[in-house]
Amino acid sequence: MSKEMTVIALGVLVVVTPYLGIPGSWKTVVLVVAGAALAGVGFLLRGEALARQAGHGHDHFVENSAPTPHQRDNVIGSLN
Repeated sequence: MSKEMTVIALGVLVVVTPYLGIPGSWKTVVLVVAGAALAGVGFLLRGEALARQAGHGHDHFVENSAPTPHQRDNVIGSLN
């Protein structure tokens, strides 16, 4: 099951748990475990999103790309 589907399934579990007719202590355990699982999957999804965002726009072969304005300013010119 994908992480997105896990979030949906845990969300549905959280919504229907109060109506299942289970004892209060069990209900508390189910909601705490589901909440912890949601938080964990959320952190994983956020990490993946940040990794995807960080990977955009970077040249893997910097020596073959045109220098950026910042790189041009750092070039040592002639001493004439």
